Amino acid sequence: MHEILSGTRPILGEAPEDLVSFYQAGELPVFPGSRVYCLEFDAALEYNRAFSGIEVAARLGLWVLDDANDSNPFAYISKGLCKGMIVHFAHDDEQCIKFASLNAFVKALNQLGQCGGDLSELEGEEIAMPLGPVLEELLEEGSADADFLIILYLKAAVGLSPELKSRLAHHEDFLIRESFADFLVRNPSQDDLALAEHLAAESYGQVARPAKVALAAIKRARYLG
Repeated sequence: MHEILSGTRPILGEAPEDLVSFYQAGELPVFPGSRVYCLEFDAALEYNRAFSGIEVAARLGLWVLDDANDSNPFAYISKGLCKGMIVHFAHDDEQCIKFASLNAFVKALNQLGQCGGDLSELEGEEIAMPLGPVLEELLEEGSADADFLIILYLKAAVGLSPELKSRLAHHEDFLIRESFADFLVRNPSQDDLALAEHLAAESYGQVARPAKVALAAIKRARYLG
């Protein structure tokens, strides 16, 4: 245990109890046929020493748990409102908080490996949190890391204010507008009809396509309601 605490401290500060228990248990999921490779502590420590140099990873207090050699690791979040959750730290704006706890992540990996599925098929949990205040702060920051986090948090956010929704729908970054359109797909509301129409009229197909899906859902609900 001392080795785990001393190893994680420079990266995470005080190591979370569930993360310590994960390594103490010594039953890390490894299923090569499923591309599931949870790293033993020494290998994880080496990986995370390098990974912590990424600013946004440091902001989230990430600890990478696996290495499927695809540059899209799953990592434990040790800082912020989503502390204790598991993020898929992916490229191409596919970053997503996948599990509410480390235990749920380990259980899902074991089930996947035992069934012979591929890591790309790993299904996460539905995460819904009131993340409006942190999204507002990130919009004010306006950095590349803030944009990354906005996209990440939008996939788990609920209960956004009308003012915040409007800012997201009119954001200069089309990837954030796309993420907000996806938010509308998951949360269709009559109150957001005008925003869905605005996004559906965009020239960017990545934005317009999900916005049209959201718009159809909103109109359908109005008709059925």
